[in-house]
Amino acid sequence: MIATDMATPLTAPERRSPTAARRRPPGAPRPSASRAPRDPGRARKRALHPVRRIVIGVLIGAVTMLGVTLLDRFADTSVPVLSTLATLPDPAAAEARRLADLPPPPAEAGTCLNWTRPDAADTVAVPCAQPHRFEQAGSVQVTDQAALPDDRTWRRLVGERCTPMVTAYLGDKFDQDGRFRVGALKPSQARWAEGERSMRCGLQTNTKSGSFLPMSGKVAEQDQSKVEAAGTCLAIDGRTVGDPVSCAGPHAVETVGIVDLTEQFKDGTYPSVDDQDKFLQTRCGEIAAQYAGSADAIAQKKLTVYWDNVAEQSWQVGSHKVNCNLAALLPDRSGFAPVTGTAKGPVTVAGTPAPPTDAAAPSSPGAPADGSTAPTSPVDAPPPGTTAEPPLPIPTQVLPLPGTGGGGGNT
Repeated sequence: MIATDMATPLTAPERRSPTAARRRPPGAPRPSASRAPRDPGRARKRALHPVRRIVIGVLIGAVTMLGVTLLDRFADTSVPVLSTLATLPDPAAAEARRLADLPPPPAEAGTCLNWTRPDAADTVAVPCAQPHRFEQAGSVQVTDQAALPDDRTWRRLVGERCTPMVTAYLGDKFDQDGRFRVGALKPSQARWAEGERSMRCGLQTNTKSGSFLPMSGKVAEQDQSKVEAAGTCLAIDGRTVGDPVSCAGPHAVETVGIVDLTEQFKDGTYPSVDDQDKFLQTRCGEIAAQYAGSADAIAQKKLTVYWDNVAEQSWQVGSHKVNCNLAALLPDRSGFAPVTGTAKGPVTVAGTPAPPTDAAAPSSPGAPADGSTAPTSPVDAPPPGTTAEPPLPIPTQVLPLPGTGGGGGNT
């Protein structure tokens, strides 16, 4: 059949007028559909129609792909065309190139720096009035180090070389017991390999676990007292305190207010701890009662009012503020008992110590990984001879409950 069709020439069928095609002699039998002769030309046309549809579909698809590709190229759209999906840039690689192109921030003393990435690779200079994480005091060279120091060596170098620089930067007005800590920005591994040996010294604030806290304003222009805002709760870590947490969960301490001792001691002379306690016993009792509802409410919740004291060295450099706090002590007074709930409402006090928190990496930036292009990375540097911020002291004397005698604050 195929051979016959291929051999038959394609000729146009004889044309008839439409009227002649419909005429049939009267009485003539109606032609049978099964006996109707086949029209070779019409059969050929029917055979070609599917092919034409396929060809037309391919052409339409090609034109559509071309149009979308042109849109993607010239209109900067993000249509996911196959040709562009294969050449899209790697987001991580693009970010690495962007960070590598960032110029290092100025190294001048008094420059305030901020960053958002864990490795501090996006460090930029910002006005000190804005929240920032680091205030530079200067830079020192560590050319005596043959290899990139480990974390312990960095901390030793910061204590030895940055602490004197920070103290001089603040005009000998640095409160070592205050809320600011000496820290440094060290070269990344990539910068060290390129020959960078400078370490930027400065000031920062940290939680007990090492997490960086934002600060605003120049350190030299503010009170350096280590105080928390009223309503701040500090986590329970065994028998001591940890980082700020929600008061709705277990915690050790709830801050109820801040007292400026210069309100009472106006002549600038350092008040003794006994004199501080006599004033704070009354003042913190009033603040705590107003915060919790009443002194009776504090007693009914089995909470204790206690306060901080200012050391003479801190007083001389301008730190004059202390916190008034609410907490619960363990029965043997060996530490804090876990308290759940804010003192403004119902609370639950546990009679046994809380388990210590698991040791975990701080959320503050650390050293970048191998190959990092970060110009610097922060070093959390506690004072020489220590490895972490000391815990809040356990009060040895507290505000007496209503109807009892005694007094005093914590030592």
